[in-house]
Amino acid sequence: MPGRYDQDLRFGSANPKAAFWLVKFLEDVGYDGPRAFDAHAYRTEDYDGVKDFARGCIRTYLILKDKAAQWNADPEIKSLLADIAEANDKAQPTGPFEKGRAQALLAREFDRTALAAKGLQYERLDQLTIDILLGVR
Repeated sequence: MPGRYDQDLRFGSANPKAAFWLVKFLEDVGYDGPRAFDAHAYRTEDYDGVKDFARGCIRTYLILKDKAAQWNADPEIKSLLADIAEANDKAQPTGPFEKGRAQALLAREFDRTALAAKGLQYERLDQLTIDILLGVR
């Protein structure tokens, strides 16, 4: 589950991809609140170790923030996202919650057979994401 991790681990160390998507979301929506981490250093750490832990959480966040900007600017990812939107009949993201949008989504009929027949290239998108996270792109 994104945003959830063993509290004895530094932010992003247990599941870097989930942490990436969380940071990307916060940055993409322009979240301007504090970046806080419900975590703590290993219980065996001394005061300096706790400070290293806090610095590590923020450092990881900032690295993932840069990776999110790289992901957003990547031409191949942009092209792939456009292809995915095209394959979904140019469907737009649902946007912020509104009762009218929720009702429209509930009323919409989906052709499961047609949806299953489309290749949406999510595997390619996932690999490009991993390439960015691992620094090979």
